[in-house]
Amino acid sequence: MEQMTLTPSRRLDARRAYGRAVDAFEPAAWRPPSPARFDTRVANDPAVSGDPDLSTLSEGVPAWLTITLGGLVAALAGALMGGALSL
Repeated sequence: MEQMTLTPSRRLDARRAYGRAVDAFEPAAWRPPSPARFDTRVANDPAVSGDPDLSTLSEGVPAWLTITLGGLVAALAGALMGGALSL
């Protein structure tokens, strides 16, 4: 396996990019991620999750739509029950 040589021009490019000279044998500067990036809240806690409840969702629905959909559901349920009772 051929190692990549660090030519003077590549060393100068690295100095411009990182603000310091790079040594070919220098270990990588790695550190573990900070634990602050993880969210420690419970995933299904409704008080913390901020999910909207039914009253918040129903604010934008017009009243005529609620009445119409309720009537359609009642008519469908009646038709299904009438069909089942006729058997």
